[in-house]
Amino acid sequence: MSWELLTDEAILRDLASRIDVLRRSHRLKDEELAARGGTSRPLIFKFRSGGGITLTTFIRILRGLGELGRLEHAFSISEEYHPGGGGKQTLPKRVREKADPGFSWGDEAHE
Repeated sequence: MSWELLTDEAILRDLASRIDVLRRSHRLKDEELAARGGTSRPLIFKFRSGGGITLTTFIRILRGLGELGRLEHAFSISEEYHPGGGGKQTLPKRVREKADPGFSWGDEAHE
C-alpha cells in the first residue's frame, strides 16, 4: 500500500495497526509496553484508536518495543556512488530562493 495516496488519518491508522502487530508479536500487554517505553497506557490506546500523538510518544512506543532501529532505518541516508562527483555529495548549508535572472532595476536603458 502506497502512503502517497492516503490521507494523514489513514496513515496514522496504518501505523497504529503495524505497531500493534509488533506489540502482539513481542507478546507485550499495553501496560508492559507503556512501562518499558516510559509512556502511558491511555496514550498507547489513543494511538491505536487513530488519534494523533506526539513524535516523542511514538519514539517511546518504539523504544518500549525494542524497535527503535526501525525509525533510524526509515530515515537512513545512503552514500551512493556518483560517477562525476567522487563519492559523497556536498549539501548546501541552507536552501534559499533563487534570484530572478530577469530582474532589472529599470534604469539600465538610461545609460
